[in-house]
Amino acid sequence: MLSGSWFICITLPGLVPNASLAAMSHPTRRFLLASLSTSLMAGRARAAAPKAQPPTPATAGVVLPLSGDLSLIGDECLRGIHLAASALNAAGGIAGHKVALVAADAVDQSHAAAAVNQVITGGHAGVVLGTGASALSYAGSAAAELAQVPYIELNAPAVGITARGFKFLLRTGPTTSMIGALAVSTIQSRFKGRKIGLLFNTGATGGAIAAAAIAALDTAKIPVLLAIGYPEDVTDLYDPVGRFMRAGVDLVLHAGGPSDVLGFYLAMQAQSWRPQTVIGCGNGYTLRETADALGSVFDGTLVISAPYYPAAAAQIAQAYQAKYGIPPRSADSLTAYAGAKLVFDTLNAQGGSADKLLDVLRKVDIPAGGLANGFGVAFDSSGQNTRSFVTLQCWHGAQIAPA
Repeated sequence: MLSGSWFICITLPGLVPNASLAAMSHPTRRFLLASLSTSLMAGRARAAAPKAQPPTPATAGVVLPLSGDLSLIGDECLRGIHLAASALNAAGGIAGHKVALVAADAVDQSHAAAAVNQVITGGHAGVVLGTGASALSYAGSAAAELAQVPYIELNAPAVGITARGFKFLLRTGPTTSMIGALAVSTIQSRFKGRKIGLLFNTGATGGAIAAAAIAALDTAKIPVLLAIGYPEDVTDLYDPVGRFMRAGVDLVLHAGGPSDVLGFYLAMQAQSWRPQTVIGCGNGYTLRETADALGSVFDGTLVISAPYYPAAAAQIAQAYQAKYGIPPRSADSLTAYAGAKLVFDTLNAQGGSADKLLDVLRKVDIPAGGLANGFGVAFDSSGQNTRSFVTLQCWHGAQIAPA
């Protein structure tokens, strides 16, 4: 045997173990042995390789105020998202899997970024849905932008949310500019010549609605007799109501949340005064709970918001009633449903991957009426759905209907 050479010797049936070295080193025999060895190793490699798994859908993170002052709005949005997930699951889910949701509580603005990071890092969310409130959306969408994870805003309307040049942000719902524009066109067409009072919460949503309304009123050359802003934590509106009464205001445009609306109406009752017309903007005016709490004094209040369950959404309203045992509490659940269903359907069309979700959504072209609440879909360069809209509605007997 030559030093430094290796010979493999195996015993096959009929082969004498002490066969001559010359016979064992025949080129054909060496080739046969080498081929056999290679085949055996390849077989073991194939057996050890894991079987290819079907693609699984991206987990959707849901960031909403589920506790605190905005919890009622947050929970209503969450119900809409759950109904959208249930609808898709009934049709086979995303890429054959049930829609996976992981939720985190953005109790206030200081917790919104942490909630987004929680669903991304802890919940492995490939897309984030939120957030029900503009102040939360500013912080939450910024956190998602830093993480380079798609953030789909469903309900928060402040126009500035999509004015920051973010690449990972889209909004499916309407804006405060749409609210302000409809408020002014309503005043022009129905209440020309009225003495207007503007009352607004200076928070992210109320302040943005007021700014949009003031700009639109100024363009239309409609004067505002008295404009009063108040901080977010103010619930006693006795003094602003007194000022409106003394000034002779006969139409109040109010942008406020749930506690603001209660405070406004209680202050009017306390002073035995009410303007001829109240046009309410903001989520405080869309809640059935507000109408139930105030009773008949709320009748006739006009509301500008996303559509509240039109006839085309009757099946969704029925599904809501069946699941939660009560009628829908506000338009927020339907707005959230429409946006979430759009996201889930798009993910399903891509086999569950969120990698190209934003690129695909930006190219979606759905005419008005294509979504369950009457919205269409067409995103502009800022990420805003230009085919979302708001409508004028009116409360009567704790029921809201088109005005």
